[in-house]
Amino acid sequence: MRFINMSVVIFLFRNVIDILILMLILRIWIFYTIQNTYNTFATFINMLSKPIVQPIKTFFPNIKNIELSSIIILVVLINIKYPILMLLNTKNIPFHNFITLIFIGFLVLCKSLGYLIFWLITIRSVFSWFNRKSNDFDYILIVLTNQIIQPIQKIILPIGNVDITPFIISLMLYCMNFVAMDLFPQLWFII
Repeated sequence: MRFINMSVVIFLFRNVIDILILMLILRIWIFYTIQNTYNTFATFINMLSKPIVQPIKTFFPNIKNIELSSIIILVVLINIKYPILMLLNTKNIPFHNFITLIFIGFLVLCKSLGYLIFWLITIRSVFSWFNRKSNDFDYILIVLTNQIIQPIQKIILPIGNVDITPFIISLMLYCMNFVAMDLFPQLWFII
């Protein structure tokens, strides 16, 4: 029996945990911004994340409009991503103090949030080129991205009736990504 190549395992683990982190961030973000429980896309995200969130929800129910179970799972995922990836890459568990692991978890959260924002804005920009009927996905996309786009639209006005705000935000996200690559070169590529 042949052993599975470790690069395949690392690739699969990284993608699965990234998808889970993005899905939980989206679930929490939708929970706090969209109050419409009948929105089909919000229901889709809730149903996708339900197998992960529901077992934890029995132990940690929502407290005063705080999605506690999703937040706990998100914190656990962002904090175990780096040690497990290091274990798979080097066959050693990195020993860092608690503050360093929390900081690395914060970097994982920032990178995932930036990735999610970039793709939401890109998808919204591409969808704006087509004359389509409004649907639930468009509604959520507009509500989520308007929280980021509108403050910048007050500063940067459209040029010749063309809104360049999504481009500016994407450029800012790219710049922040390169700054993080320079500040944390070994960490940023692993997480």
